[in-house]
Amino acid sequence: MSGSADSPGHDDVMTDLVEYFVVVVRDTESLDKLVPALVEVVQSSAIRILDLVAVATDSNGVAQFLEVETLASLDGLTLIDPPLGLLSTHDIDLVSLALARDSTAIILVAEDRWAEPLSAAARQSGGEVLAGERIPRSRVEAALKGLRRLEGQTPHGTHQNPT
Repeated sequence: MSGSADSPGHDDVMTDLVEYFVVVVRDTESLDKLVPALVEVVQSSAIRILDLVAVATDSNGVAQFLEVETLASLDGLTLIDPPLGLLSTHDIDLVSLALARDSTAIILVAEDRWAEPLSAAARQSGGEVLAGERIPRSRVEAALKGLRRLEGQTPHGTHQNPT
């Protein structure tokens, strides 16, 4: 896991497209299933990894940092070199406190490269991509459930002709 000689450097980071993700799996071995999907997202240029930290909790809930370089399952990942250091110890501690016992998380700072055309267009118009936030899974699922209940009903504001 390292930066590549042909990968773009720090100077071309789209600073309005940087966000963090916390991905939790049940244990360190489960990273083996997660990493290929992450590698695919990076290789497709959808994101670029700017920083990555791994944390695991034991059966007592005590967290320990995992040396990312020592995790064989993370070997296929390419990071910007050197990492930007956007994750503070405080950020990592907060994630550690939220982890369930016997679980592992990767905390990933990524540049959303898929949105570069949108960011460039906004800047050319004197604007910027200002913010973004993940909508909680439970909220999306509730909205989808509500839509499924409405399927087959007359859309709001329209009338059906009685024929």
